[in-house]
Amino acid sequence: MNKSIIWLRNDLRLSDNLAIDHVAKNNHQILFLYIQDKSLGSASKWFLHQSLDAFKKDIYQKYQAKLIIKSGNEQDILENLVKKYQINSIFWNRIYEPKKIQRDIKIKKYFKNSGLEIESFNSSLLFEPFEIKNLAGEFFKVFTPFWKKCLTKIGDLSFPTTIPKALNLIKLEGEEDLSLEKLDLLTTNPNWAQDWHKIYKISEESAHDIADNFVKNRVEIYKKSRDFPAQNNTSFLSPFLHFGLISPKHLYYKIIPYLVSDDARCFLSEIGWREFSYHLLYHFPELPEKNFKAKFNNFPWKNNQEDLKKWQKGETGFPLIDAGMRELYQTGRMHNRVRMIVASFLTKNLLIDWRLGQEWFWDCLTDADLASNSASWQWVAGSGADAAPYFRIFNPITQSKKFDPEGEYIKKWLPELKNLSNKEIHQPQDRSNYYPEMIDLKSSRNMALATFKKI
Repeated sequence: MNKSIIWLRNDLRLSDNLAIDHVAKNNHQILFLYIQDKSLGSASKWFLHQSLDAFKKDIYQKYQAKLIIKSGNEQDILENLVKKYQINSIFWNRIYEPKKIQRDIKIKKYFKNSGLEIESFNSSLLFEPFEIKNLAGEFFKVFTPFWKKCLTKIGDLSFPTTIPKALNLIKLEGEEDLSLEKLDLLTTNPNWAQDWHKIYKISEESAHDIADNFVKNRVEIYKKSRDFPAQNNTSFLSPFLHFGLISPKHLYYKIIPYLVSDDARCFLSEIGWREFSYHLLYHFPELPEKNFKAKFNNFPWKNNQEDLKKWQKGETGFPLIDAGMRELYQTGRMHNRVRMIVASFLTKNLLIDWRLGQEWFWDCLTDADLASNSASWQWVAGSGADAAPYFRIFNPITQSKKFDPEGEYIKKWLPELKNLSNKEIHQPQDRSNYYPEMIDLKSSRNMALATFKKI
């Protein structure tokens, strides 16, 4: 019988997992392997710990299977297991991050040359990044035509695969590295995430429950209500998507009955933005480090470290900005509208390099995703593909009045302002219990416009 390794990465689920489905259909004997990803930020590590724990319990309950957890060089770990268990084949689902693509190509070549069957699958995107091309056969640099092209193909997507009823397991011989705790994913800050278990219920089943609840109760009011941070009408699915507790194909099939509405199509386009971000990262691997638009390479960022720290801590003196930054640090997530506003404030009002904002988000977000994080920060900064124009500078006070008119969101995250009136809370006059405004919005906007015009 064929003996196979399932190398798990950002695909911690049993349904619509093409690598697992392949070995189940072909009746292979298998072992499950996870190798530590050391590139993650602190919040992502916490979410990964819970995801791995849930997956371990799931496969044991369903199949009495164990998850081998290792840390170290991936090729060496795989080679040792191949020798120990006389493995014939290795299967995994692809990750589209540049360094991991290069690693996987090298590993695939090595084991194929050793006579093993090696195959990888797409289980994390609707479309392969290299499949979607414009009429000239090139990759898209603007979202709208990219997504229009995707929509011409979306009807051909296969239905998500189901959870295998049974799996044949390789009998493990005293594997010593089965302890999740050995990865030390929770030790970065012992008090930081102590209450997060009240916010997140993390498992494949929970991911589907969250998705079903959103589709049935909120997707048909999504287009307008998603902009109001106090209303909690976003999907809350992004970290589950990132770590693969649910697939984008699952979401597509869940919302098909609702696609007659603009709201459901709007939500689907957000999945499309995730696809576009990976499309950009695949074709422009330097996206996390380099400006997509080369003219930004000489941009004179100020990068004032004191200003950066005030932004990070939520001490800017602008209530909506500070509320967003405190939500981020206290919960590992931030409302999407507020993300755009705080990013605009950092890159345009403070003239701080988008890469420094991206770095903070990478460490603080449970849904930190290399493609989406890079593409979105560059979009706001103006340096990216299909970017917001340089003169689009969000005014945090105007945005606050428009999208948090009664200050509900602000009061939740800035309790020191909870007694202010709806009118005053957006720009408090009494600063005895709150920070002064760190900059003048008008003059900082004018300076930003003048600086942007130079390039």
